[in-house]
Amino acid sequence: MRGHFKAEDFINLMEGTEQSAAQKAHLDSCARCREVWESLKPLYAGVTSLDTEVPEPDWVEFRSSVRNELLSRSVQRQTVVRRWTGWAISPAVAWALSLLLAVGIPTGAFVWHLQNENRARSVGQSTQPLPASELIEGTEKAVFDDVIELSDSEQAQFQELLEAAQTGGQRLQ
Repeated sequence: MRGHFKAEDFINLMEGTEQSAAQKAHLDSCARCREVWESLKPLYAGVTSLDTEVPEPDWVEFRSSVRNELLSRSVQRQTVVRRWTGWAISPAVAWALSLLLAVGIPTGAFVWHLQNENRARSVGQSTQPLPASELIEGTEKAVFDDVIELSDSEQAQFQELLEAAQTGGQRLQ
């Protein structure tokens, strides 16, 4: 045997397992190991006597109390899910709201624009004349060149047509 007993050897001694001849000879010849063994005997006896006095826990009750505690914690977490909005909102509701905003706003703006166009078409020409800047932007320069090239009588007729259009569309004969 090499050196003194180890912790496992002392445990084997306390539990009463069979020892080899070398271990028995070492314990008889080594004062230090014998002293440790003698000091451990009362400790082991005290610990083993506790095993009979400590009742076995009720594992069914323990499991149910742990389950109840975990469930109550999960319920508390679910009821207090508050995001940056300060509202109790679930992730599914947040996704639905964001989808509604992302799709609904552009769609609403497009429908509103189409309705305004249809109203303008049903009314016909607007009652207010367009500003000159909007009239000039969409026309070509060739139209103005043609107006400049009109003769004096043609210019007078054109002027009368424009005035008639502004006063309500009365036709000149």
